[in-house]
Amino acid sequence: MLHAWLVTGPAGPERRAESRRLASELIGAGDEAALVFEAHHPDVREYPDPLRIDDVREIAAGLARPPLLGGGRAVLLSGLAQAKVEAQNALLRMMEEPPPDLYFVAEAETPQQILPTLRSRLGMHPLPRKAPSEIAARLRETRPQASGELVEEAAHGADGYFDRALAVLDALMLLDDALPEDDGREDWFIRAASAVDSNSETCINGLAGRFAARWHVTRDQRYLRAWQRAEETRLIIARNGNPRLAAEVLFSELAHLGVLRRGASSGDTVP
Repeated sequence: MLHAWLVTGPAGPERRAESRRLASELIGAGDEAALVFEAHHPDVREYPDPLRIDDVREIAAGLARPPLLGGGRAVLLSGLAQAKVEAQNALLRMMEEPPPDLYFVAEAETPQQILPTLRSRLGMHPLPRKAPSEIAARLRETRPQASGELVEEAAHGADGYFDRALAVLDALMLLDDALPEDDGREDWFIRAASAVDSNSETCINGLAGRFAARWHVTRDQRYLRAWQRAEETRLIIARNGNPRLAAEVLFSELAHLGVLRRGASSGDTVP
């Protein structure tokens, strides 16, 4: 059995619950599984974002410690994707020859966020996806104030993940209020970026979900390209890129593609 796993999917309660479920299974928690889900199990240590080199040293210092409840021990690393190269390389050395009773469960949105050398040591464990109909039903319960149109848009643009759908729905409600109407001026993309400046990452998350939903419905290549660019921009901002500049570049490209409700040219029909 592999001793190191990477749970992939959007950050949120669902991914954390799946990591804990996997850790519980790896250490054979049995009747103590509830302690793992409550983050109270003495043999499961969780390290938050971002993983620091001091955290890795603490893990190394406890490698020889035996399990307190038997079965095994697990280290949950939700912040591995945000860890500096120094911390990831130090962790790699531990994963190459781990103690037989120690398991690593890391998290990231995509495997590409992890250094290739470290990624090669990890088994891939994608977060299970759900049907849009199931996601939409949960969204209606969670956000009863949202319109049916936005709920469906978020459910179909979330790639099967409820946590992403919820984030997309909240972002869409904010986004539709924030974007300025296109009055034909050439600086529209600058004003659009300015309007979402204080919530750039959130609003661009909404755009990514919107274009994903439109791509799945229409198979229009414009929406596929817009979805890809919105996702790239969201990740740039998440990695501490300049949000205002990234948003300006994105809105300029989206206006050129004619894929926005606000900002589409008069000849484009946007569903």
